[in-house]
Amino acid sequence: MSQSPIGKKITPENTDRYRQGWKALNRLLHEDRSFSGFERNCAYLNIKGNRFSDISSASGFDFLDDSRALAYVDWDFDGDLDLWMTGRTAPRVRFLRNNSDRKHNWLAIKLVGNGTTTNRDAIGAKVSIYLENQNIPLIRRLNAGDSFLSQSSQWLHFGLGQEELIEKIIIDWPGDDPEEHSNAGINQFYIATQGVGGLKERKTKSSNNELPPSKPSNIAPDSTARIVLSSRLSLPPIYINSNGIEEELDREDLKGPLLLNLWTSWCAPCVAELTEWTKSESTIREKGLRILALNVEENAESGIKKIRRKTNFPFEIKPGTTKTVRNLDFFQRSQLDRWLPMPVPSSFLIDKFGRVAVIYMGPVAIDQLMKDVELLETEPNIWRDFSVPFDGKWIGSHPSSDPLKVNSQFVDHNEIDEGLKYLERHVSIVEKVPNEDPIDLADIYLVVGVMLKEKQKLNKAIEIFKKARKKNPDDFRIHYELGNVLLIKNELEASISSLNTAKKINPNDEQLKRILGNAHYKLANSLLLKNDISRAISSYKNALSSNPNQLSAANRLAITLATTNDTKYQKPKEALAVATRLCQITKNQNPDFLDTLSIVYAANNNYQSAKQASLKAIELWKKNNNEKRINAALNRIKGFESQISEKQQK
Repeated sequence: MSQSPIGKKITPENTDRYRQGWKALNRLLHEDRSFSGFERNCAYLNIKGNRFSDISSASGFDFLDDSRALAYVDWDFDGDLDLWMTGRTAPRVRFLRNNSDRKHNWLAIKLVGNGTTTNRDAIGAKVSIYLENQNIPLIRRLNAGDSFLSQSSQWLHFGLGQEELIEKIIIDWPGDDPEEHSNAGINQFYIATQGVGGLKERKTKSSNNELPPSKPSNIAPDSTARIVLSSRLSLPPIYINSNGIEEELDREDLKGPLLLNLWTSWCAPCVAELTEWTKSESTIREKGLRILALNVEENAESGIKKIRRKTNFPFEIKPGTTKTVRNLDFFQRSQLDRWLPMPVPSSFLIDKFGRVAVIYMGPVAIDQLMKDVELLETEPNIWRDFSVPFDGKWIGSHPSSDPLKVNSQFVDHNEIDEGLKYLERHVSIVEKVPNEDPIDLADIYLVVGVMLKEKQKLNKAIEIFKKARKKNPDDFRIHYELGNVLLIKNELEASISSLNTAKKINPNDEQLKRILGNAHYKLANSLLLKNDISRAISSYKNALSSNPNQLSAANRLAITLATTNDTKYQKPKEALAVATRLCQITKNQNPDFLDTLSIVYAANNNYQSAKQASLKAIELWKKNNNEKRINAALNRIKGFESQISEKQQK
């Protein structure tokens, strides 16, 4: 993956490359790849000095897990260290209890700082244990964090081997003087409190019954899965093969209770499942459930004939397409952390609004299916209890549905149009669902609008942004995007109105200032063409107020104030101040602004300065061979010289 860009390497290209690297890495992990290349865990035993022995297998530590964190603690207070491990793959947590029969001496100390010179957790403190007749102490330092995502016990554990006498213990407290203790015995738990003096023995009771032992093993993947969506999402577009033509099914035909099933004739579990549903036809129809079975093999019509001959399947059956499989695969990936290929059979239980409620990977038993159909009308707060594998209490509100995850799958696979179609479908469905959060709906509208804008479907984008604004009138992004699209459409006053609303919400957004300045500038130019001088001047000033760097607006303002035929708005001195400032900002290197300055000087009857400004502009235009502008300036200089001559004659 790409390295983090730092210093001079922080460029848009490197930053984008870095983000793409993370995106690729996350995708590989979602697809069940491994950081470790599926290597087993390793454990090494120090056998004195700088030599180590590989005890991975003998210790039972060599799991095939994609492990992450490791923390050690004397969990059962029996004098030896046990281990807790976490991993990215199941089981997410393992406890390895040390049941070694070898009995060596030990000592454990927990430190408590005074809370003033030393923090209460005593992080940074060092403990040195001097054993009798040994010059080199055993040393442990208390750290906040041991390794990646790990924090071991605050008990500092010392293995003493066969040693039985402790000469002294020295504790170096951070920010204070060290303390010495000489009354410690072996095989004890002590608490040392800074400044109190002496070690306090802690009596503990060892227990081997807290966690029952189990045989370490890797968890085999399930061949089937039932995924209850805590928040339901609309079904993606479904296509069938109709006489050789791919045809999208009407969303009204995909409202439930409906079970959408994918199957093939060569799949034994598929055939068994369809056979079971055939036998349970009366039960299924009594529950009001419709079944639509889509054959997704290459020769679908042949597969359908086979299953009808074999089972006399009584429910609706159609030939699906690869596009249908792809869309449903994207859908299931968006809901699961593991992005594995969708198996056959797979089924999707759909409610009356056309939303997916349950996904079944592999066959689903008829009893379970009937129970789930009964639950479809359950209140959302009760329904989500069925979306988790264990009981408990919820500490947050009911999660909102997130169709943007589904859309991301389409976008990541360059299926932009299909992703847009999905979001539009979801919005049309959710609008009819009671008690949907308007803020969430506004967010979806926003994304749909942005995608429509990128596809140049501007009228539709404006319509969607207005719906978003109605749902959440306080969202800066909505007003900003709406104003931007209106600006592209050249609906300038409406654009400015929307952008001004965005400005009230977030007046410091730099991009907004630039776009609002541009909108005012374009409006001023339009008004000037209509000879609406007053409003044009006001709009030029608004452009500069919004974006002081809108130099084109300043240039047009100066020309308008200097040359307008309406004497009410002629302000040559103000024009001179604006034009002079323009040339100062550009260090007299912009020939267009110098040309404007010459015109403004002339409006102020300063023809000599006007001539000099024109000559500077001509020098710069010569570098670009701009003959047209040069000739115009030369003609203007003749007029200036004529005025200068008349003044001299007077």
